[in-house]
Amino acid sequence: MTMSDNTAQSDTDMIREFLISNPDFVREDAELFSLIVETDRDDGAIDLGAAARDKLRHEIRQLKSLNESIVETARANLATQSQIHMAVLALLEAESLAGLDKKMSNRLTGALGVDVCRVLIEGHAPVQAAESILGAASGFVGDVLGDHVELLGPVDPANAHALYGQQGARVSSQAIVRLDFNGQDGLMALAARDAHLFQSGQGTELLNFLARAVERMVVQWLHQT
Repeated sequence: MTMSDNTAQSDTDMIREFLISNPDFVREDAELFSLIVETDRDDGAIDLGAAARDKLRHEIRQLKSLNESIVETARANLATQSQIHMAVLALLEAESLAGLDKKMSNRLTGALGVDVCRVLIEGHAPVQAAESILGAASGFVGDVLGDHVELLGPVDPANAHALYGQQGARVSSQAIVRLDFNGQDGLMALAARDAHLFQSGQGTELLNFLARAVERMVVQWLHQT
């Protein structure tokens, strides 16, 4: 008997001892169990047990794939939640509307991984030389959002320049949320060059949380400017 034979026999013995000591190991792994008990039929009879095992094995693989997808989605959601919370905390450091405008242009875009952020307020341009908090014509919010509270998906070329200025030609996806500044219509718009960052059907709970936070921060200074 060669050394490789001895090694193989030793491995087999170790596996056998492990399975004897842990009999539930196989029973608790449904896919492994179905493979071990599977038998071939040579008499032409239909093996209903084998069919059931094949179905079970397929369902197990589907469940494993679904579980992996759920875990991956949960991780992504947790990361997004952390980004939103960090962004709001950064905005709360602002001591004026001009300071908030600056933080939105720099800290917020960086924290969220977007290329441009805008808060537009109909009929009101509260900050001189602002980059993010800007005025808009009356009715503009309705033109952009219609009856929707939020809108996610590709950037509409018809509104791109009005929303994002010169960067409108470079961004591909956007997330827009309606805002209410004590009766004055407004919106928050985030846009990115990544065409897949914002897509229709994505959850908007965190986006709306950010929008409501920005809404309240702007309102406290809006009529003091």
